[in-house]
Amino acid sequence: MRRILPALLLCLGGAAWGQASIEAFPSGAVLLSDGWRYQPGDNPAWASPQLDDSGWQQLNPQPQSDMCPTSCWYRLRVQLPAHPGALTILLIAQGGVTEAYIDGARAGTEHFEPTWTVREQVEDLLEVPAEKESVVLAVRIHPPRVAFDANEAVNLSAWIGSPDAVKRVAELHRSKRLLRFVGSGAINLVILLAGIGSLLLFFSQRAFREYLWLGIYLVVVGTGGGLSTAAIYAFAPGILNDLYSDPAIYLTIVAQIEFTYAFIRKRPNRMWRVYEAALLVCPLVALLCALGIVHNGAYFLLESAVTLPAALLLPVVLLYWHRRGNAEARWLILPSVGPAIAVMLMNASEIGSVFSWNLEALERPILLWHEVPLFYNDLADGIFLLAIGVVMYFRFTRLSREQARAAGELEAAREIQRQLVPATLPELAGCRLESAYIPASEVGGDFYQVLPQPNGAWLFVVGDVSGKGLKAAMTGALAIGAIRTLAAEDLQPGALMTRLNRQVVAARSGGFITCLCAVLALDGTLTLANAGHLAPYRNGEEVELEFGLPLGLTDVPEYEQTTLELQVGDRITLMTDGVVEAQSESGELFGFDRTKAISRQSAEQIANAAQAFGQEDDITVLAITFARGEANSISR
Repeated sequence: MRRILPALLLCLGGAAWGQASIEAFPSGAVLLSDGWRYQPGDNPAWASPQLDDSGWQQLNPQPQSDMCPTSCWYRLRVQLPAHPGALTILLIAQGGVTEAYIDGARAGTEHFEPTWTVREQVEDLLEVPAEKESVVLAVRIHPPRVAFDANEAVNLSAWIGSPDAVKRVAELHRSKRLLRFVGSGAINLVILLAGIGSLLLFFSQRAFREYLWLGIYLVVVGTGGGLSTAAIYAFAPGILNDLYSDPAIYLTIVAQIEFTYAFIRKRPNRMWRVYEAALLVCPLVALLCALGIVHNGAYFLLESAVTLPAALLLPVVLLYWHRRGNAEARWLILPSVGPAIAVMLMNASEIGSVFSWNLEALERPILLWHEVPLFYNDLADGIFLLAIGVVMYFRFTRLSREQARAAGELEAAREIQRQLVPATLPELAGCRLESAYIPASEVGGDFYQVLPQPNGAWLFVVGDVSGKGLKAAMTGALAIGAIRTLAAEDLQPGALMTRLNRQVVAARSGGFITCLCAVLALDGTLTLANAGHLAPYRNGEEVELEFGLPLGLTDVPEYEQTTLELQVGDRITLMTDGVVEAQSESGELFGFDRTKAISRQSAEQIANAAQAFGQEDDITVLAITFARGEANSISR
């Protein structure tokens, strides 16, 4: 067969039909390259071998063309020499938009399909009738409505040869499609996997929203680029590029903006929000282009233009915040330009056609191993992924160190706080004590102490240190140490608070402490002094006290005292602001009214009610019931 097929060059006629000029093909098949006749329009009768197509235009369908706006036909008469065995024609054309006829009879498996199933060039084998001196190959074309693919509908080619030789050509073409998909597909797969990894990282550390937006960006780029390349090489319907890959570009720009601002711990201003809203409208323009309403060149120019603000302004924003002291902002300045460069490289030839510039070289791929192509836009995406990967690695390493240090500080703070809240309450003659303590997720500075005094009275102190974490716990520990020392001096609450305030001021911890101090004598006399703390409740009613400044703000000359005479059964409830400031999901505070309403309940019930409402801070409740002459009972 390899010896016979070149002889076809001498045996092709040039009658009224198109004349096929066959060139030898290395695999043993022959390319049908010349002699094609072209006619726009659609008439099923044009498949007939008796049709006189001498008036049709001579046009080679191999180069890409836009000469088939709605429908058209290509015909080629191939005169065959005497040959042993069967012959097969390989037709490579856009899948779903062509039908082939040999001598007026339908041939091959390709047929017209809905727009959303149209694929790029695929291989279709056509059996040539035996014992024929000539055959007429007619190809009927209905371009898809999708504008991005319509121009490629007439880009078809055909080979003739023995079935084995033609199958080898088909396999070679299929392998070439796969090889051409490998480079871009591999890059986009890596980008997709990196995006999934970033999303998983966000779900484990939800406080870092930059992982969320980076993950969204990479997943959209990876899926969009992968589907686009798969559509180009006929592994997926072309409509996926038009309805997803191209519109997804605008979502990637939105994700890039959100990622950038999350990275520097800022929120986009109104200008950026308006820009994002405009970007989310642009997919509608992409749809109009896909339907052929908007010209391709105009659309691609718009697509590139709307990405420019992000490319030009995001580096300026990062530079601005870097100069304002955000050291990490500089890491993103160069990577932030990458996505826009990728879009403009992808649209280079279309942009050039609008301005009559020849930019097609920017769309030609770099040939890698075995002619595996690597497109410049994929290379730009890959470089961006590498750069952002380095940036996020250093960011993750730094945050991991900070989290480890914070975890150590948190554990130290919890250990200190365990010293601030007594594990057990002492036994008091003539009193029943209850306490409840529910720590918040973050260590605060709540504390309380019940200490004996030399004269037989008992000292009760409830306090709340400003701030959170280790610093607050250490300030609380400082206050507890001072209180225990002062309690041995048999001081009245006002004097004790004055002395305690001086020590806290001298320590210069930078925070302050709200504190309520009460001394209960054996005869039921209760003396109180308040340093900016919540007032206690007596039998469900708020006790009116003289309020002083919180401890640690300034040197107060003297704290005022209030004295009460307790009757048997009177109940005094002390608590921290974790009760009053409990907050529901809707933002409503527990408030003073609810606190007053439940102040007669047990310490545990009060704490549980505040926690169920919505705990925001440590909750501490200490209740004292005066029961002179009764046996003491303690609950906690």
